[in-house]
Order: sequence, then structure tokens, then C-alpha cells
Amino acid sequence: MLASPSEQQQSLYRPAFVQNCMILLVQAHGSLKRASLQQAEEPDITGEIVRAAHDIIESDTAESWMDQLEVLDDPPQNVPGRLGKRRPRIDIEFVQTGQKPRPRFHIEAKRLYRSDSTNEYFGAGGLSMFIEGTYAADWPSAGMLGYVQSDTCAIWIKRLEKGLEARRAQLQIHGEKSGWSSARWTQDSLAGVKISRHRRSQKDLSPIAIYHLLLAFC
Repeated sequence: MLASPSEQQQSLYRPAFVQNCMILLVQAHGSLKRASLQQAEEPDITGEIVRAAHDIIESDTAESWMDQLEVLDDPPQNVPGRLGKRRPRIDIEFVQTGQKPRPRFHIEAKRLYRSDSTNEYFGAGGLSMFIEGTYAADWPSAGMLGYVQSDTCAIWIKRLEKGLEARRAQLQIHGEKSGWSSARWTQDSLAGVKISRHRRSQKDLSPIAIYHLLLAFC
């Protein structure tokens, strides 16, 4: 089946949209007093990142592409059979307001601070939410944030890579020999971004690419 003109346009512009979302996250993270959040819970950190992102967008020095970017903290997601307060809530949702249908980029965040954090990152409340189609069912890509509160980002990258490979069948990985690959973006601030690709549990949903970004808070 041929893609519609709107789908073709989405495919053309989405990589740049996703990259801009990641740039804003890195900038927001850089503006925080990160050491003060080393023991903080995920919603507290996410709230601070979204607040900082809003400040950057509203500042006099904001780049032009930020004018059409909206960032939402913990918005409910419309899922069949789940209404009102029973709707699942994604941690961060980016919306590009300059075109219709408005592109969205959904991000789930997890703390990386103890031995079982890898399970939480990949598990039922983490990356698996995208594979099951609970989050981002209508979109070809989404993101995972890791809030590093112990050790270093480099150490956690290795742990997650090992965990991803160990869960290859469970997470329905395809197209990547090592589980994930580098995003290969030219910005130095995005050098650590990884991409994993997954089939969905529901056969009527297209595969999804997950962008992984770790942010240090220690």
C-alpha cells in the first residue's frame, strides 16, 4: 500500500522533529542544578526538565524552530477501553504545532540508580509500553530517558546494552545485530543517543524506533 501524502510528509520531517526534541531535552537538563536531584523521584525530575524546557522556549534567545514546539508533562493518553482517570499517562509528550496532523513524540523516563533499574527500564512500565502499543501507537518512533543517579552514563549504557540483548526476543528487536545502534547525529550533545527497533505486539501496528538518551544527575 502506498503512503498517503500526509504520511510521506510525516516521514520526511519526523527525523528533524525528533532530533529537535532531543536537543531541547539536553539543553533543559544542562540548565538544572543536577546534584540537587540525585535522590529525586522520576516525576520530580521530569517536572523540572519540562519546566526548564518551557523556560528555554519562552526565552529571548530561543531558536526559531522552538516556536512550534510544545512540551507536556504527564499528559493522559487515549487508549481504547480506558477512560478518564484510568487512561495511562506518558511522562513527556512533544507536540509540533505548525502542521496537521500535529506530530507527537512520546517519551517514557526511568531512574537508573539500583541493581533492578534495568528491569524497570525495559519492563511493563517502561519500554514495553511502546511495544504493546499502549504508548505511541500511531507514531513510528518514541523515546526512553534514563535518569542516571548512580555510577556514570557510560556504565549504564553498557548495562542497558547487555540488558537489551538479553531481552531480544521479549522486546521483539529487529534490524540491529547488537540490539541498538548510534543515532549518528552531528551535534556533540547528542553523541550518546542510541536507537533500537522493535516489532509491535499488535499485528496491525507498524514497527517502532526507540531513541535512548541518558541524563546524569550525580
